[in-house]
Amino acid sequence: MSKGTVEKYALLFVVCGVVFAANYAQYQVSGLAHMVVSSLRLSSAEFSAVLFAPFIPAVVFGMPAGVCADRRGVKALVFFASAVSAAAAVARVACSSFATLFAASMLLGAAPCVINAIALKVLGPAFGDDTDRAMGWFYAAGSAGIACSLATSPLFAAAGQAYVLAAVLFAVFGLLWLLVAPSADAVRAASDGGAGDSVPMAGAFGTVAKMPMIWLVAVLLGVALASATAYSGYLVSALEVSIEPQTAGVLASFVTLGSIVGSVVGPYMRAQFKDYRAFMALSAVAGGVLMWAGEAFISTSSIGLMFAIGIASAVAGPVVQSLPYMLPGVRDGLAGSAGGVVSTVSLGLTFLIPVVLSCCIGESYETLLLGCAVLFGATALASPLLPSPDSLT
Repeated sequence: MSKGTVEKYALLFVVCGVVFAANYAQYQVSGLAHMVVSSLRLSSAEFSAVLFAPFIPAVVFGMPAGVCADRRGVKALVFFASAVSAAAAVARVACSSFATLFAASMLLGAAPCVINAIALKVLGPAFGDDTDRAMGWFYAAGSAGIACSLATSPLFAAAGQAYVLAAVLFAVFGLLWLLVAPSADAVRAASDGGAGDSVPMAGAFGTVAKMPMIWLVAVLLGVALASATAYSGYLVSALEVSIEPQTAGVLASFVTLGSIVGSVVGPYMRAQFKDYRAFMALSAVAGGVLMWAGEAFISTSSIGLMFAIGIASAVAGPVVQSLPYMLPGVRDGLAGSAGGVVSTVSLGLTFLIPVVLSCCIGESYETLLLGCAVLFGATALASPLLPSPDSLT
């Protein structure tokens, strides 16, 4: 392989490594729930707040992080965020109350906040027309982090040992970032001619904010992510009504495994369609139907059905998230700002929609699953509103 090929795949590996570490650290709380809840005497509401606290920095600082990447580059930004997350991961060892654990968990979101905002900024120039395939691996790494965290966290004798391992992961990938970041900034400068350095921060955000397509993609991605995430979250509880808890956990894990496969193969499937919008509409409808089937046949669910739900709910994600980089106005030095908007809105909706669903529907898990299926399938309605393939060339 040429030097340029090695550099771009090294960049992809480290970016995927940071998001893997982020999800691994966040979902340790779920895998260690029996220890965390009993030792700190957390209520169910407090436990949920701790689990989702890492989303807060992305909602609050996602846009500023993306604009900062356009203006100042990505090297120091990602390294600093990784250092904050590593420190927060270690700090959880000493947490003795809900307030301290919530604060540490919130700071844990520094790295995922930044890496989600700048992913397009660094992967877009490196992979060009194959950006969606790179984003597929990015998505897969996030799902793999969740799966590994849930599988390995219960094996630790103490929660502190697990937290230290998460800190080590952040530290390792933060240091590796220093090695690959120079090439990332060089690619960025070559792709936009240094335009990002000359655009004021307020001006960069203002330009992106005036692009309706950026907001449409952000909302579309947010609804899809929220419905898929909520579905996975409610699934175990719904299965446990008619299936033994251990069997329910195994079945639900195949949704995560399917999402890893779907994230990787989705961009290759999209390439078989002349119009990516048709692919997105079909995948949304297929995902909604399969989610409904999972709810309708909850008492007889199979591994194959769970795996298919995971694939269908993930195949279009990388394609949607790579769309902003395909827009000519974004490609020219504003990919970070666009990524910040998409990250903030989509993760904000991922946090809010499950809460709204549970408030409106209540404790009926099967009805909640149906609501998620309807929401996911409804995203097909947005496909005709997306830009035509000709406008992206």
